Amino acid sequence: MGEIRLPLIFRVLHWGVAIAVILNAFILEEGKQAHRYLGYIAVSFVLLRLLIHKKNPITHYNPKAKYVYWLMWTAIIGLATTGFLMGLDRFFGNDLLEDIHEVFSNILIFLSLLHLGGVFFDAYKMKRRTWMVMISGEKE
Repeated sequence: MGEIRLPLIFRVLHWGVAIAVILNAFILEEGKQAHRYLGYIAVSFVLLRLLIHKKNPITHYNPKAKYVYWLMWTAIIGLATTGFLMGLDRFFGNDLLEDIHEVFSNILIFLSLLHLGGVFFDAYKMKRRTWMVMISGEKE
């Protein structure tokens, strides 16, 4: 067995956010209750992830990947903030907020593809199995 690299809570939060992003970006209808609630769950997972990271930092990240993670988390927080504001009577139908929300969404999709590209590059070009950390918690 390899050295434990990533606690279960980090993996659960990672996959929870990933599933929420996929569902909200490609499957659920915008503005509907399920879309909103899943967005709130995703941002809650991100905030919990950041709180846990502050107390127990993970130091093995690739420095370039670390920037992508922070940008992804920022985009998710931006999506949740603009999504919440759009649901308020005061901002309902606000085109600027809708545009900003869409920009955050597009940025998050781009960063997610960049993240996946990095995973594939690491696996196939560098011949490493770093991706296993997100499945088993261990690097084989």
